Amino acid sequence: MPECQYCGKWFRTKRGLKQHITKAHTTEIPFSGRVLDPTTFDFLGAMERREERRKRRKKGPLW
Repeated sequence: MPECQYCGKWFRTKRGLKQHITKAHTTEIPFSGRVLDPTTFDFLGAMERREERRKRRKKGPLW
């Protein structure tokens, strides 16, 4: 499952990830197209989401 490198969200398909990046992490500049917007990056939130997933994946001993 692909993960957004800017905010840490997971998507079912690569196409969904591409659409998310285009809509959420870019801005449109007149006469030049779309460019990445660094103000939409959430690296701390991405780290927190990864840590939560890591905790959920780790299973403790059965006893």
